[in-house]
Amino acid sequence: MSRHFQALAAIGLALGGTLAVPSIASAQYNRVPDPNATRVLVAVFKGGEKGLGVQASDAVRSRMNSEFPFKQVYVLPKTDINATLEASGFPITDALEPHDQRALATLLRADEYVTGSAAKTATGVKVEANLVLARDNALVQPIGSFDVKSMGDAASAISKELKEARKQLDAEKKCVNLARDQKYDAAIAAAKEGIVLYPRATLARICMANVMITQKAPVADQLVIAKEIVAIDPKSRPGLAILASSYRALGQQDSAVVALTRLLATDPKNPRLQKDVVEELASVANPRLAKPVIDTAVMLNPGDPDLLRLRWRILLATKDYKEAFTQGDELVKLDTSFADTTYFSLSAAAMAADSQFQKAAEMAAMGLAKFPGSAGLTFTQIVALQKAGQNQQALEALDKANAAKIPVENGSFLRVSLLKDLNRSAEILPAARAMIASGDTTTALRQMVVGIANEQRVAASKSNSPDDFALAVGTLKFADSVTTGASKAQAQFLLGATYVAFGQLKLSQAQTQKQCAPAKEAKDMFVEAQILLPKGGATAVDAMRQLMGAVMQLDPAADQMVKAFCK
Repeated sequence: MSRHFQALAAIGLALGGTLAVPSIASAQYNRVPDPNATRVLVAVFKGGEKGLGVQASDAVRSRMNSEFPFKQVYVLPKTDINATLEASGFPITDALEPHDQRALATLLRADEYVTGSAAKTATGVKVEANLVLARDNALVQPIGSFDVKSMGDAASAISKELKEARKQLDAEKKCVNLARDQKYDAAIAAAKEGIVLYPRATLARICMANVMITQKAPVADQLVIAKEIVAIDPKSRPGLAILASSYRALGQQDSAVVALTRLLATDPKNPRLQKDVVEELASVANPRLAKPVIDTAVMLNPGDPDLLRLRWRILLATKDYKEAFTQGDELVKLDTSFADTTYFSLSAAAMAADSQFQKAAEMAAMGLAKFPGSAGLTFTQIVALQKAGQNQQALEALDKANAAKIPVENGSFLRVSLLKDLNRSAEILPAARAMIASGDTTTALRQMVVGIANEQRVAASKSNSPDDFALAVGTLKFADSVTTGASKAQAQFLLGATYVAFGQLKLSQAQTQKQCAPAKEAKDMFVEAQILLPKGGATAVDAMRQLMGAVMQLDPAADQMVKAFCK
């Protein structure tokens, strides 16, 4: 049985001030609690059989009343607990869910509460108990599991261990307060005091771990304390969270995934915890590990918008596009506000990744109709149109964005790329030169210039036209002047290769026309080729060797013609 926290919160208004003090019927000992006494609630335990949980909690409550100093620990009477539950319509014999236990403790002004479970065995009963701090139901101290003959024996063992476990509480409180005052070394010392007083302390260790995280202590040290917490309490949410974080920071991703899965298992119906854990799973490992987790979470919490959004993101990450698109459509129908710029951008990007470029462009256009001026959606639309082969429409969309002064990512390069796809060669190089002159430093643009120059070189080789060769040489010189690294080496090699071919053309011209000028031009080109080819030779070793061999034969011929025609 689980009901929402607000149901219990409403009881405070219904019962007014009666929750702040014990009821008259509860004054079974005719004692008024000390105002400084710690208030402890014993909640109904989970029972394997009807009435067993109530029997266990009654036995523990009775034992604590008889053994704990009244002025130090005030055990809330059962009558007060039942009055609160009945006022809200909660059954008084059923165990509450964790969040409702904390709500009940808060309403009854309890500082701590005891929870547990009970089951019959062949030889008696098995009872498990935990101490929980009311300020945060993740702060749990396991009391132990006791396999005994009777419920009375279990209650006696639990009460005895509770006394020991509570020895850490003053030190834990001191640790928390000192940490709040940024006295971190003193806080650590206080936590250590608590561990000395109760070696199985989880609460003191949790405070110490949180201080270590705040201090940015070495991750390896954080891992040690997290392992200690989890060794004592395998279901400790803070311990498992710190364990997962530490493993992740140390690059131990598989261990992080195991810790995160164990963390979710501590409260599988908690949608907030599910959301946090699945987000972590998606970030530390293959997102496919997160998919079954989110599927289960959605099944247990149907219609939860946060979980559905997270599932949509994970479906995109796992490239389950068809399912993701369906999930996205359902979310928009469920909540129209979901259709924000992120939804349109991610959906369009996913459609493009699925090679549905036309649909990607249409999705981006839908987004722009709702969010005109979005730079991200504009970029997505232009790229999708380009990949769909609609280059003219893409260029028009880019021009429209520029006119509207919408900053499009890599807009200038995108424009050059579209001009190239549209074979508007005359516009490409002037645009590239203008971009570089204005400060553009992108490698891709320079690689494009090298590519255009090579296309011009190939075209010149086919046409064997001096004008075409001159155009290729000019572009390659520009490429050489603006590139670095491998791109520069490629430009130098291509320029050297162009000089060899152009030089041959000039040498033929000199021989045919018996003229000095083309002979000198050929000689100069062969000299440049001998310098440039080795510089860029690493990009095409075999071709470089062949071209150098050709130059070695052509260069003497150029010398002879210069000698013959230049007198």
